[in-house]
Amino acid sequence: MEDNLTWFDKNIVPRTKAYKNFVKEIENTSPEQFFRDGERLFTDREKKFMAIHQSKGKEFIQGSNFTLKTFFNSNQGFPIEDKFNTTAELVRFIEKQQLANKHLILQNNRESTEIAISNESIKQKFLSDLWAQELEKKTDLSSGLTYTQIDEKQAYHYRNYEVEAAKLSLEGIHQIEMTDLEENADFFSDEGFEENLTPASDLPDGWVWREYGDGSGSLKSPGGYSYYSYDLQTQEYRLPHGRREWTGMRDFYNEPQTLHDFKIYAEGDIKEKAVKNNLSPKLSEDEKNDILNYRIFMKENEFILENLQITSNQREAYSEKMEFGKTDGDYSLTKAQMDTIPNVIDGHTLSKNDKYELAFGLLEKQLYGESYELLDSGEILKNYLDENVFSRHRILTMNDIKFNNQNPNIMETKNEYEPSQYPKFQLKYLGFGEGEQLHKDLENGINAPEKEFEIKSTSDKTMPGNEMEFTLKFNKIENGSVFMNFYNAKLTKENGDVISHNFPVNRVNTFTAKEAVNLLEGRTVKIQFHNPKTEKIEPAFAKLNFNEPKTEKGNYNFQNFYKNYGVDTAQIVEKSKLIFDKPEWKESTIKSLEKGNIVKVKFELDDKVIEGKAVLNPQYKNLNLYDSDMNRINTNKPLEGLEQDNKHEKNNVKEQSIKR
Repeated sequence: MEDNLTWFDKNIVPRTKAYKNFVKEIENTSPEQFFRDGERLFTDREKKFMAIHQSKGKEFIQGSNFTLKTFFNSNQGFPIEDKFNTTAELVRFIEKQQLANKHLILQNNRESTEIAISNESIKQKFLSDLWAQELEKKTDLSSGLTYTQIDEKQAYHYRNYEVEAAKLSLEGIHQIEMTDLEENADFFSDEGFEENLTPASDLPDGWVWREYGDGSGSLKSPGGYSYYSYDLQTQEYRLPHGRREWTGMRDFYNEPQTLHDFKIYAEGDIKEKAVKNNLSPKLSEDEKNDILNYRIFMKENEFILENLQITSNQREAYSEKMEFGKTDGDYSLTKAQMDTIPNVIDGHTLSKNDKYELAFGLLEKQLYGESYELLDSGEILKNYLDENVFSRHRILTMNDIKFNNQNPNIMETKNEYEPSQYPKFQLKYLGFGEGEQLHKDLENGINAPEKEFEIKSTSDKTMPGNEMEFTLKFNKIENGSVFMNFYNAKLTKENGDVISHNFPVNRVNTFTAKEAVNLLEGRTVKIQFHNPKTEKIEPAFAKLNFNEPKTEKGNYNFQNFYKNYGVDTAQIVEKSKLIFDKPEWKESTIKSLEKGNIVKVKFELDDKVIEGKAVLNPQYKNLNLYDSDMNRINTNKPLEGLEQDNKHEKNNVKEQSIKR
């Protein structure tokens, strides 16, 4: 109708008292009151006044960044336009809008994009995405806020979005519509901010820790959502489940802990929560499956209760017994079924009744505030019933299980993968790669008639002049499954000496290809190891003992330093006075040192800051420091295989020597 305005309409009518009163009503009342919640019917004259007013608005408001049109359901032809120059003004306005009887069209005049906001779900998703983009590039919207506070804003709107989306899911309403008038990746951006992304140490590819200079950060999923937010300035964290409240770190730890400790906890916690996916926001199916697969292939040592084979008649009879107190059916477990169930789980000795409860789904230990749920996968999920406990779910491992008969067949973890797929996962997660030739050699071995086969591989991760060759040994079993049994690592040194070791592949303490290189070059690697003193699997620093003869199987003994030996890498790094350009580099340095790597570092020497390299020496609880040419600092001794350093150390301490 605006295009039909005459010269008289544009220049004479605005001077009339009727028009001025109409404009005064528009400007002095809210849109809801003016449109009477969408029920007001306008006369032809009022419609004319509306068109004139809109044309006048365009004349006076020029250069605005955002245009927001409000369409009331009863008057679609006469939208109300609002102009905004800043993102903050826009967000404050949209947050107040109730969309029961209207919808919004938002135009970004800078980027030539348009978004339709037709319901509360879309509105909350739009606001959540807007705050998420503030984590990438800050605008006036987040002025004065820390990145943790921004993350909290994003999470608040995302939770609201989930609630509203759930209401609409049964109606099949499309959640968001966007029309790109021009290609543009950043809808709202003003200034850039460089964040530091560190890959998660114990999660699948794509999971990274997002860290900011103000001491805040979070765990970022491959889909871009944030979990386990933390703020080092306030010493607080927030979980992606439960009440999602900000909590002081001291409340859980009882004493201050490092960011490294918190990350270890968070990565372990999200792997446990992935089973039920009771997270906010929920993991996508791909993210959930990747984590569950990763847990299996990264030697997490879960216990799988197999071959229980409860029949439908048994379940029905047991259900009737529990509900009505009696049943005509027979839910009795056979001796074979009873023997399949552990005698001890998580320190609880199971009675006959306990075994029945677990077998049929749920065992409750109310005195301890704990329950144990048998999942369809055969895993046993421990539930902490006390809501104040930090971690509320945990999958039981073999360390939590005990059988009186110790039947090894029962203790094996189930292989749920296709024969050709499982060894590919082994190759990938053990660090041998996903090369085309490697997979081709694997397929040839799988298709060959022999039950055993081997393939060759090499590594370029050695010290200069050294060469590493791997021989990977595979077995086939009757059901068609194929798995790597062990691999032989042979190191040829620059001086021609050759040393080798056979590394078994299992789900408890398998060394990766790079860790094998580090061990054969004389360095120490942190790994989960069986401690014969405690009869438990626990973290230990392991090194090959080249001073003793090989075993009858042609392997070196391991010299291990367990938890009670008191090796604290973070404390060692602190005492060594290394210099880090960024605080987050300290955490990555600690991880790399514990893997046995030679790490580039900066440190002070003769009142000067120099660049050199460091190797962790857990036996003496210190760092061996070298210059850039790998000469040992203060000894001027070239590095000729790190085992040479060990020979020159005095008072060699041997805590435990183990054959493997």
